[in-house]
Amino acid sequence: MRWFLLALQVCFCSSAMGQTTQPVTIELVLALDSSASVDRHEFQLQLDGLAIAFRDEEVLRAVDTLKPLGAAIAVVQWGGAGETRIVIPTTFIESQRDAKALGFRIGLIRRWLRASSTSIATAIDDSRLLMESNAFDGHRKIIDVSGDGRDNGGADLEGARARTKASGITINGLPIMADDETLDSYYHDNVIQGATSFIEPARDFQDYVRAIKEKLLRELRPLES
Repeated sequence: MRWFLLALQVCFCSSAMGQTTQPVTIELVLALDSSASVDRHEFQLQLDGLAIAFRDEEVLRAVDTLKPLGAAIAVVQWGGAGETRIVIPTTFIESQRDAKALGFRIGLIRRWLRASSTSIATAIDDSRLLMESNAFDGHRKIIDVSGDGRDNGGADLEGARARTKASGITINGLPIMADDETLDSYYHDNVIQGATSFIEPARDFQDYVRAIKEKLLRELRPLES
């Protein structure tokens, strides 16, 4: 928790110094599961899939459609309560070159924890706090939760969803169904939130590359769409 609060303080101070927030087409927090059920190889597949997505030609073209405002994207790792860590702070993206640079940075990320529990509620709350404290104001605000299990961290998942809804933030989900064939239904009923929210299930961790690309293509849409 200390790491996450420190990072939030940095974001808050930067925003306060600028006094105004920068409008963007979309604010997006990509929340990656680092709980105990995800082994080293599986976590690396998440990182590789995300890095590949930001080098994909279709995704790069989608980034171009966000002009003139662009996007603000952050990446966090989450696990148990109090264990979220910001691994890529909110970063402004306005060109294909920026997107490729983000993909390169994602490829350098290393896992920092292997949590004992799966607190989706904490992932949602911490991602919301990151959005509320950064220097951007998205016309669309989205938290993407990727994970391979159900919430068992003891925090209030419904409360986290309600707080996110009150902040005007959509929650989309990428359930990784390697160990739970009904996880897509669980995410649909208990995780995603918002009128335009959706899930993009991955059959297993190998299928994550396809799923994250498809999800990004649905999310990186121009203002008028």
